[in-house]
Amino acid sequence: MLQKYLYFQPQYVNEFVCDSSKCNNNCCERGWNIDVDEATYKKYLQVAPAIAQHFKFNEQKGKYLLIKHPCPFLTDKKLCRLQLEHGEDFLSLTCKSYPRVTTHFGKFFERSLALSCPVAAEKILFQAEPMKFELVEVSEKIHGGKRTLVNPVHLDEKILAHVIDIQAAMISILQERTLSIDQRLIMLGFFLDRLDEISSAEIFDDDALIKLTSAYESKKFLSEQVPRMIQSISFDAKNFSTMMAELSDEIYDEGKFTEAVTKIAANYEKLSHFRKNFLDEHATFLENFLVNELFLNCYPWRYEGQIIKNFGVFIIKYKIFEITLLLAVMKNPVDKDNLISLTNWFTTQFNHVEINHRRIFDYLKDKNDAFDLMESLLKGD
Repeated sequence: MLQKYLYFQPQYVNEFVCDSSKCNNNCCERGWNIDVDEATYKKYLQVAPAIAQHFKFNEQKGKYLLIKHPCPFLTDKKLCRLQLEHGEDFLSLTCKSYPRVTTHFGKFFERSLALSCPVAAEKILFQAEPMKFELVEVSEKIHGGKRTLVNPVHLDEKILAHVIDIQAAMISILQERTLSIDQRLIMLGFFLDRLDEISSAEIFDDDALIKLTSAYESKKFLSEQVPRMIQSISFDAKNFSTMMAELSDEIYDEGKFTEAVTKIAANYEKLSHFRKNFLDEHATFLENFLVNELFLNCYPWRYEGQIIKNFGVFIIKYKIFEITLLLAVMKNPVDKDNLISLTNWFTTQFNHVEINHRRIFDYLKDKNDAFDLMESLLKGD
């Protein structure tokens, strides 16, 4: 009898089907670091040496990377020649898995889709109803180690027991549609600040964590306590402008995009009415983006260390994304295809270029206060 594995995932995962008619071959045609694991490379050497010559070992990554782009195995009909000639089992784990991202949390797994895939992005970002999640059993045939690229997250057993409840509470906050996007992120900051206290205490308080997750999933708590909590955050436009300028320079170096980001940040308050109209119009799109990014990147545990720094990376990424959208819409009205293209570009810049995440995390090394971060980045009104 095949073994079964427990998966927590958005419902959209099982509905996803690769559609080459909508795909712009981001992964095959662009200059992404397409890699193969050592086992796959050795298989290529034995079965088809001509294929293996297209890869070179990268010592830093410990993997074999594709030498040329676009992928030499992409046919004129935008199909994979390796799969056509040898079958799916001949593909590397990266090519088999993408855009699926699987994470291992001790006794269970989580699976979601990367927004750098245009087909996945369209399915995820434009659903009108709040994203739904499910706990499902997955067979060995689907899960199998030879078919799935798995990212492990290492957490203390006392936290692992509550991971799904913590994620459910965070998702509930981000899907609270009576609040603006920034207000939801402020509430997430309060939640994670308290979670940080509980997680780092010398004596772990299991009951306190249960009460915390229950409270933030409660509509009564959100309606009665949230307004008072939001009012305690006073947005500092000067700090916001300085932080965005420093971060864009840190990530992108000097250039037109950095200049544009800096200009938008410096005039953030003057653009308040324009910004509010745009964000209100696209609130569902932004909500879906945030929920998917939170879940896919395993916040607030993506990086070892303080939960608050992980929160900082999350909201900084969102603010850069928001400014990217504002830059686009100020030049021309954006439609569905534009929003998908912008999301593809942005998530590729971060989720496929790990150094950019690390640069933000390093920037936050001396910033340990959740309230300072919220007042520098988020508007409560």
